[in-house]
Amino acid sequence: MLCRTALSSGLFFVSLWLYSVPVRAQTEQSWSPCPTSPTKTVDAPLEAGGDHPKIVIDEVRFDAPIHLPKSVVDDVIAQWNEADVDVTNDGWVNRFVEGGVREAWQARGYFRVTVGRAEAELLGGDSHEQHFRVNIPISEGLQYHLGELTFINASAFSAGELQNLIPLREGEIFDISKIRAGIEALTKKYDAIGFIDFTAVPKTEIDDKLQRISLTLEFDEQKQYRIGEVRVVADPGLLATMGNKLVYGEIFDPTAIADFVKQHRSSLPANLSERDYLHATRNTRLGIVDLYLDFRALDSRGCREAIR
Repeated sequence: MLCRTALSSGLFFVSLWLYSVPVRAQTEQSWSPCPTSPTKTVDAPLEAGGDHPKIVIDEVRFDAPIHLPKSVVDDVIAQWNEADVDVTNDGWVNRFVEGGVREAWQARGYFRVTVGRAEAELLGGDSHEQHFRVNIPISEGLQYHLGELTFINASAFSAGELQNLIPLREGEIFDISKIRAGIEALTKKYDAIGFIDFTAVPKTEIDDKLQRISLTLEFDEQKQYRIGEVRVVADPGLLATMGNKLVYGEIFDPTAIADFVKQHRSSLPANLSERDYLHATRNTRLGIVDLYLDFRALDSRGCREAIR
């Protein structure tokens, strides 16, 4: 069923009983097409050579022997230095330790690595850069490998299909970054068949003697969603390209709109973000998602502009 009404601006408002495509973070949000106050602006982060000097880590020292090669530590330092963090950034030492050092060890099987309170030692600098040595207390612990991988409450896919999405096999180094990537891949696979509230909770069983960690992923598949009503505001040419990609009553696939926008990004307003164009409302009782898609540009106040 399609009802199309032409507007004087050349804009078309379409009420489509189509296949709507949600983005999980965008559902059931309040939204105003034109805020009463100007859009809030956020100051850009200060760059090196600006009002505040950039932090540069020259060296990291540990209080105990480590097994990771120097090249790994050098990579952690290099990635941090590329971030252009300035000296006014409170807590930067802790973020470096937790987001850089600890993750580097846990990605290489040292699941129980502990790091103490790190201290930054100023080595010198100028108005553009300040150079530091970071001293870190560390206890690596044992290096673990993956034991058994188990899925609980998984009914939508076979165990083989699910295992293929986890980039880790029994006996390999227990790398938490690969486990995170696997859970993200599982979420996308479930999203694609309408299980937009799917979660996978990891549980570990550690065997210090064998230096193995068995991993159980406990699923909560929740309800499978289908498409309700979709309303689209866009120029006629863009509407024509949508065709029947979104069909009422079909299984709700979150990738359809994302793929459409990616394919037609050059035809869309440059200042339009996903939060601006996609507004979704879900009915949890019926397992239905209704969508409002508005591809009009935003002016400086956040108001919608007419499509010419």
